[in-house]
Amino acid sequence: MADADFSSSGRSAGTAGFMGSLLLLTILAVGVGAVAGLYFTDTVRRAVDAEAAATPPPAKPVYDMVSQLRSLKPLVTNLASPQDAWIRVQVSIVLDETGVEDPGVLAGHIEEDIVAYLRTITLAHVEGAAGLQHLREDLNERAIARSEGKVRELILESLVVQ
Repeated sequence: MADADFSSSGRSAGTAGFMGSLLLLTILAVGVGAVAGLYFTDTVRRAVDAEAAATPPPAKPVYDMVSQLRSLKPLVTNLASPQDAWIRVQVSIVLDETGVEDPGVLAGHIEEDIVAYLRTITLAHVEGAAGLQHLREDLNERAIARSEGKVRELILESLVVQ
């Protein structure tokens, strides 16, 4: 009987020690978790603040308030080669209002110049992305030259080749 009492008291002492160790480890885990959470929260907050500080200010408008966007009428003409190929172009121009006396007359001259240029190109000139980019650049240069710098940019709105 003495052995039974001894094993019972040893078992309860072992259980109490185990529960105490388990409680101590749980408290330790909660503490480590809380410290790690605070550390990671602070790290994320610093990263967000650094990114917000590094964000550039909003961009300034490309054009001044004295600019005017003017749509030209759709231009339809045939290409130089092949003869049965037709092209339809719709463009807008950005004008500097301070230097333009009559925007309607200037737009008419630019339309004439675009039609004359389109009659000289072939279908191969406007094929693909590179051809479209070259066409846009050529039309932009011609509009600026024709207006003596009063046109800031020519915007190619649509292009249909048939």
